[in-house]
Amino acid sequence: MSFANVSTHYISEKVSRVRWLPEELQQSERFVTGSWDMDQNFVRLWRLLSNQYATATDSDVDQIPRCMDKVRMEDDVTAMEFVDKDTLAVSCADGHLSVFNVHRAVEEDQMQRTSRSGLLHCFQRSQEPAPCTDLSTYGTDIATAGEDGCVSIVSVENVRQVKRQIEADSMALFSICYISQQELVTANRMGVIRVLDGRVATEAQPKTTFMVASQDDKSNFVSSLAKHPMQHHILLCGSEEGSITVWDMRNLSYPASYLSAHKSPINEIGFHQKDPSKLFTAAEGGEVWMWSENKVLGSDYTKDGHSPWLSGDRVRSLVDVEGVLSNIRKSINSFDVHGSRLVCGGDTEAVYLVDNIV
Repeated sequence: MSFANVSTHYISEKVSRVRWLPEELQQSERFVTGSWDMDQNFVRLWRLLSNQYATATDSDVDQIPRCMDKVRMEDDVTAMEFVDKDTLAVSCADGHLSVFNVHRAVEEDQMQRTSRSGLLHCFQRSQEPAPCTDLSTYGTDIATAGEDGCVSIVSVENVRQVKRQIEADSMALFSICYISQQELVTANRMGVIRVLDGRVATEAQPKTTFMVASQDDKSNFVSSLAKHPMQHHILLCGSEEGSITVWDMRNLSYPASYLSAHKSPINEIGFHQKDPSKLFTAAEGGEVWMWSENKVLGSDYTKDGHSPWLSGDRVRSLVDVEGVLSNIRKSINSFDVHGSRLVCGGDTEAVYLVDNIV
C-alpha cells in the first residue's frame, strides 16, 4: 500500500494532541487540536471544507481544514479524549481538567468550555500545581495522571468533585489507561506499570506491578499505553527507546511480545477502533507507522481466537509494518484515525491528513 495522498496544512501552533470528532455512520469531517509550548495555547475545532482553489493551483488536495472555533487554555494541553460524541475532556499542564461541548452546525460549528475542575494534582511538599500528564475515560468517568504520582477520578457531570484520589506512585506518572470499568494501569518515569482499582482508596490498592521490557539496562519509561479495542486483556506499551512491549493482563509474569520499532521515543500508540488489525505509532523522530496483522501468515494462528500480538518471538512474522509518514524531522506528538483517514500533528506547527489509510 502506498500513502500517496498526504496533505500538509500549516496552522502556526505546535500540536500536543489531535482527535477526530466521533461519528457513527459517516467519515468524520471535524477534528480538534490542543497546542503546547506557545505564548498562548488553544483548543481549536477544525472542519474539512472543499478546496475551492484546487483547480486553479493544479492541487490534488480536495479538502482543507478551517478553524471554526477556539478556546484559550491556561497552560499547555497535555491530553484530550471524547467522553461521548459531543463532550471533550482536556487536561492541562497547570493540573486542571476542562470539559468542552462541541456543537455541530451546517455553517459554523461551535465549541465552549462548560466546566473546569479544581486543582487535581499538586506537589505535596511545595503545594505547587503539578502538571496533569495524561487522561483516560470509561463511560462518564475521567481518570487523570499527574507528575505528583497521583491519579484523580472525576465524573464528567461534575468535574469539581473528585470521586477518588489515589496516591499511585512516588514519582511522576506519564501515562494512564482504563482496561475495564474498575481497573486502570499507570506507567511512571522508570517504566514501572501499576494496576489500580478505581473503587478503593490508596491503602487498599492491589500490589500488582510489572516492568516494561528494554534492550539494555538503561531506564526505559513508558510514553504511551493502549488497550486492544476488542480484547481488553491485551495492553501495548510504547516506550522511550522506541520499542513496543505487549502484555497479556491475564498473565503478568513476563511480556507476551517485544518489538524493536522506532529509533526515537514513541509519543502515541493506538489501534484503529473499527479495524483492530491495524495499529499505529507516532514517534519523536517525525514518523508515523502502521502495523497490520498479516492475513495470510496469521490466519492459522488467529482463527482460534489468538492474537498475533501475544505470539512472542513470532510476532514479527505475523505483523507487517509500513511507514505512513517519515522524514518530518520534528516530533509527531499525536494522531487519530477515523474510517479511512488519519490526522496527526506535532512540533512542525502543522497537521497532516492521510487519506485511504485502510
